[in-house]
Amino acid sequence: GRTFGEAFVKSQLGAGTILPKSGKVFVSVKNNDKPRAVEVAQGLVKLGFELLATKGTAAAFNAAGVPCTVVNKVTEGRPHIVDMIKNQEVALVINTVEERRNAIADSRQIRTSALLARVTTFTTIFGAEAAVEGMRHMDELDVISVQEMHAQLAAQAAG
Repeated sequence: GRTFGEAFVKSQLGAGTILPKSGKVFVSVKNNDKPRAVEVAQGLVKLGFELLATKGTAAAFNAAGVPCTVVNKVTEGRPHIVDMIKNQEVALVINTVEERRNAIADSRQIRTSALLARVTTFTTIFGAEAAVEGMRHMDELDVISVQEMHAQLAAQAAG
């Protein structure tokens, strides 16, 4: 790809991962990922996605002016995010987790249900950032040979 985003989309397609073009995105991230998750969320909203988030993540989004709907964790009662994933209401999952037993157990249920429902999931904030960058370029995909890429780079280096 000509850009990182385009290359990322192509890598995901090659791996059989489908990046959605619309729908609801569930976001639940650990505390130290929240500042970067706000940027990811802003990018998703610009692309037309609706955001779902757990209470803590939603609070960070709301503080930054990013609209989202609060959903329950599995341990907070029904209806919860796993129900929504099983019902095909979620197009993408972004889930990073603290190293605490209850957080890991909750995350395991979310990730497992997403896998079974074939919902693309990113488990690092870096992966989520790359996905959003890639989704910005999904309509621009074209084929470029290694020789063309090399010629472009050589021309740029020559000035």
